[in-house]
Amino acid sequence: MTCFDPQGQCSSVGGQVNPQGFEAGAYYDFRNVGPMRLGVDFRGGTQRSNKSATSSGGGSDATGFNNVLLGVRGSFRTRYSWMNPYVQMSAGYAKSNASLPFGAIAPGSVVPNPPRLEDNFLVYEGLAGFNIHIFPMIDLRPIELGLGNMNRIGSGGTVDGPPSIFLMSIGASVVFHMPTSR
Repeated sequence: MTCFDPQGQCSSVGGQVNPQGFEAGAYYDFRNVGPMRLGVDFRGGTQRSNKSATSSGGGSDATGFNNVLLGVRGSFRTRYSWMNPYVQMSAGYAKSNASLPFGAIAPGSVVPNPPRLEDNFLVYEGLAGFNIHIFPMIDLRPIELGLGNMNRIGSGGTVDGPPSIFLMSIGASVVFHMPTSR
């Protein structure tokens, strides 16, 4: 994806958008409720990008997002023992500068002024996906889709951004877990 950046700050990665990050978590399915296996999910992570979705500006770590979520999860058995679909609702805390606009560029300068600060958010997100059982302690999660919202808590930025931000996510992962009987 090409990084639209009139200031040329994305040139260090060949003009491309470079999102990256890491997320880790754990879940525990503990009770059967009808056809569903009820559980809890805890996850957190950090993501960075050289491009902001709210501005044409860019640069190293232009946008950051750190989060921690706790959720209720329901997984379902299918007629295929190797496939395990799930849905969950999570809530938690996030810290991000994604909602804050870039500052004005001083003449002859490539440094945004004022510096971008981070705001705190209450986050809630609905997630759905499925795991494919590979080995006794490893599953592959080829897709996880999420929809949610971030609501600002206070104001840490130099310029107030919107009080609420809509979230959409798509991800894939490798899941390590304790051995289970299927």
